[in-house]
Formats: sequence, structure tokens, C-alpha cells
Amino acid sequence: MLRHDTNVEHVFVVGSSGKKYELTLDFLGLVDKFYYLSGKYSLQLTVGDAAMENSFTRSLGYIDLDLPEAPEKATRPPLQPVDPLSRFGPKAEIEHIFRVPEKRPPRELSLAFLGLTFIPLAGFLVGLLRLGVNLKNFPTSTVPATFAILFHAAILAVLCLYALFWLMLNLFTTLKILSFLGVVLVFVGHRTLSHLASKSAKLKST
Repeated sequence: MLRHDTNVEHVFVVGSSGKKYELTLDFLGLVDKFYYLSGKYSLQLTVGDAAMENSFTRSLGYIDLDLPEAPEKATRPPLQPVDPLSRFGPKAEIEHIFRVPEKRPPRELSLAFLGLTFIPLAGFLVGLLRLGVNLKNFPTSTVPATFAILFHAAILAVLCLYALFWLMLNLFTTLKILSFLGVVLVFVGHRTLSHLASKSAKLKST
């Protein structure tokens, strides 16, 4: 038996003449049977028949065949069965090349736009100082005042968290902290607004 590197096999039966077994192969005459496949073939000898108890197979080595090129209408070699377990083996390495990052503006220009974003906040603070802060509705009793202070502190903490997210934190860490601050903000905000609503209702009733 001759087996090509592509696992295409060719079986030849050795004939006997008396006590001598021999086989002569004309490879040029068998190019069509070999599908014009040049290259390395492994040579195996199998000895056995229906009456033989101890049949065996021996590897005799390799031969290299240099066959002519296949014509256009030559018979193609049959498709070899695919091992179903081969899909679980190692896959070819995927190489990915990232595109070149886009050119960024100069640092001075970025800082200038950052300064422009603070202009509305600065205008708000200046207007607040000129108009004055209205603290008439700020709770005066201890417990409501504590909730009101915590409410404003929680809002400030959320704003600081946004700034930290812009500077150093990643999205997942920011969401974890924001979920905690959100619960605190909802709780103290509800208590503060409930106190203001009840106070306003009492003033209207009087």
C-alpha cells in the first residue's frame, strides 16, 4: 500500500509466480490513478489471507515520486473523511492589527475648551453670591436638617464621582460607587422633601 501525505491511499496486490511474489509498478502509466500527486509516499506491506492466523503489516519506508503536472481535465483526488474531534484541537492564531489612532488636538487647545466648560458654573456661583442664598425653607430641627445636609452632600459626592471617572476611574468602579450613592441620595432626598412638603402643608392650613 502506498499512502500520500494527503492520506490518499493506493492498494496493490502482489502476484505470485511459483514460490516468488513480486510486483512491478509503472508509475508513469499510473499517474492517473495516483491523481498526479507528487511528493512523499509511505510504503506498507500487509501479509495475510483467509487461512492465515497471524497476519501482519510492516512499514517499509518512504519513496518520493515526481509525477507530471495534472492536466485540466484530470481526475481530482477523493475528499478524505474529516476527524470529528479535529474541531476541538488548537486553532490557528488570529493576528489583529489595530488601526493607527487618530491625531489629537494640542494639549493647550483641550485645556482651553475645559476652561470654557467651567464658565457656566462660574456664572452660576457669581449670580448666587449676588442674589444671595435663600435659606428660609432649610430645616431648623436637628433630624430634618441632618437629612438636608446629607442630601446636598450626596449630590456633591456624585459630582465628584463624575470628575474622578473623567480622571482615573473606570466604568465598572464608577457604577459600583454610584449605585451606593444613588441609594443614599434617594433615601435622604425623600426624607428631606417629605419634611418640606409637610411643612408647606401646615403653612397652607394655617
